[in-house]
Amino acid sequence: MFTDKIAIVTGAGSGIGRAIAHAMAKRNAHTILVDINGESVEKVSKEIDSLGNGKVLPQRADVSDSKEVRKVVEQVLSKFGKIDILVNNAAIDGPIAPFPEVREEDWDEVMKVDLKGVFNFCKAVIGHMIERRYGKIINISSFAGKAGNPNLVAYSAAKAGVINLSRTIALGVATMGINVNCVCAGTTLTPMLRRLSDDHIEDLKKRIPMGRLAKPEETAAVVCFLASDEASFITGQCINVTGGRGYE
Repeated sequence: MFTDKIAIVTGAGSGIGRAIAHAMAKRNAHTILVDINGESVEKVSKEIDSLGNGKVLPQRADVSDSKEVRKVVEQVLSKFGKIDILVNNAAIDGPIAPFPEVREEDWDEVMKVDLKGVFNFCKAVIGHMIERRYGKIINISSFAGKAGNPNLVAYSAAKAGVINLSRTIALGVATMGINVNCVCAGTTLTPMLRRLSDDHIEDLKKRIPMGRLAKPEETAAVVCFLASDEASFITGQCINVTGGRGYE
């Protein structure tokens, strides 16, 4: 599906990002793995390299730092000559606390990574994609970006921003051969979720009509579809992968 395609995946060191990176590689993409955790991204790189499908290039970078982001993009263009796919997955959830207890510095940190990080990478690749008249951008949001979460205030606000940013960019480049879409991931069994207590996780599971948590690979499959040419007439959309959960 992605033979000779060059794909950048951020937050590729664990969770949904790792699953997306694996899914891209299994479909023969040359995959650039970006994560602030150098050890994690090297580990995932070795996992993918062992598959023998396409090339893999690990990159340690902070998505909230525009200079580091531009450096990654420049290196990819220098090595491969093009960028076909960008998946913005890197995110942090911040402290779990009700709004009155949210500190300004925690708010700023979540916004820097979860929203500005998406802006930085989109900004860094969009000129190249416009020049080529081709590109697939998929930004990972969350059901919290639609429903809100009273104990993840900054995260919910940032993920809502990702949804609207995705649509806004999509409308601006719709005639230029570039598709920009968003995936709203539901409650997924990832290292981030494991911060919660077992009781909290069970409570979340009860709210899902399908009666279980999402697997990272299920979100990765939707990302791969949106990154493919089979989704050529889909842009500016937010696809929910929530097991039937509404946005109460």
